[in-house]
Amino acid sequence: MEGKKRRGTGRVTLADVARMAGVGSMTVSRALNRPDMVSEKLKEKIDSAVTELGYIPNYSASALASASSNVVAVVTSSLAEFGHAEMIAGIQEVLIPAGFQLMLAESQNQEEREQKLLETFMPYNLAAVILFDAKHTSSTYALLSAAQLPVVELGAAVENPLDINIGIDNASAVYKVTEYLISLGYEKIGLMCAAQKQWVSQQRLRGWHRAMLDNNLSTTRVISTHALPSFSTGARLLPELVLNWPDMDALICSSDDLACGALFECQRRKIRVPKDLAIVGFGNSDISKVCQPPLTTVAVPHREIGIQAAEALLARIQGDVWHQQAPIASALCKRESC
Repeated sequence: MEGKKRRGTGRVTLADVARMAGVGSMTVSRALNRPDMVSEKLKEKIDSAVTELGYIPNYSASALASASSNVVAVVTSSLAEFGHAEMIAGIQEVLIPAGFQLMLAESQNQEEREQKLLETFMPYNLAAVILFDAKHTSSTYALLSAAQLPVVELGAAVENPLDINIGIDNASAVYKVTEYLISLGYEKIGLMCAAQKQWVSQQRLRGWHRAMLDNNLSTTRVISTHALPSFSTGARLLPELVLNWPDMDALICSSDDLACGALFECQRRKIRVPKDLAIVGFGNSDISKVCQPPLTTVAVPHREIGIQAAEALLARIQGDVWHQQAPIASALCKRESC
């Protein structure tokens, strides 16, 4: 009687490669993971079988079988958010030459989604975790605490980081921008915020609020929305600001996209920038340099943040002592919009 056949998955296995190469599965595994332990002739034979069959090694299985892997999980809040690609590039610049690979995912600014992603990644016995956010669910805190992995929260400085924190001080950056506007003679300064991470928006609001109070100026001219920080959002919010505070002489926006949207709406309404209204952005994006007039903004060294985060992580993985550093400095780019 013919025995039952196991239903195939269609995926080429290590045993298939071994069969074609005429060797044992352990030999194939050794050739793939420790090529220095097999002869060059045998390695060529196995490589030929791998290529012909299209075999893809199951690295998750090897990670599960060991105490750790060379995989670093990176959960970004939004791949579309300006500067995140530069931070990822900085991380890769350090970690990939050191033999690590990134497992990248997007939480879409949702704490619950970040939690689910980390729950999916943890069985890979990660070497470390990099998060582009600093606010997490209670389950995420418990998960990371139990895993006892090096964790980096990057992008913005926070008061009580999980482990390593690399980023700028948003409150200080906006404070300096507001002080700069006041030094130019502006007094009726407004603030426009959109749906970035709430804790980041709160930091920027705090910096603006403190600068205005330090100079005995009104802190009423604020508008915020849950909409994305886009050109259209900036253009849509400007009329409401102008209607509520027609005497406003300067506007700080929480992103360059918002600022450029407000700038375009000013041009449509014949509001002269900066003569009638000065506008300042945040991020130093490409469009801030080429819009008309060019936008005064805050430059954030995104790539340097990524590099420093990866270097701190590498030191922790290798067992070196790493001490929390001061926030990375941002810079004010003074242009013609104010």
